[in-house]
Amino acid sequence: MYIKLNKDYEVKTTLGTIREIEKLFDKAFLDVIGNIATMKIDEQIRFIFAGVKKANSEMTEKAFSDLCDDYVGMGELMEYLEQYIFALQYPGLSEQEVQDKLEKKLERTQKLSKNKAAKAG
Repeated sequence: MYIKLNKDYEVKTTLGTIREIEKLFDKAFLDVIGNIATMKIDEQIRFIFAGVKKANSEMTEKAFSDLCDDYVGMGELMEYLEQYIFALQYPGLSEQEVQDKLEKKLERTQKLSKNKAAKAG
């Protein structure tokens, strides 16, 4: 994944990044993303920074935050957060591939629920 600031910056979306996020926030990854909408902007930027730091060890959190201040609007930040969360869960897949995967997972879950209900009834 890439985000555009003064130039394009790679954001790593591997398991190592998830582990880094857990260290930064001292919480389980699912707890962190469960609270993403109520985080302060600085925390949301820190969340993305974990992936930027994995891709570019020279980048500091302060420098990244300053770039975000200068080049990112609120709408873009929300879009980056959404893309980042999907990419962390399904690295390497396009947005459409992730959507397809989620739809199939939902169909399987619904089918299993119907089968359980039929067996119980």
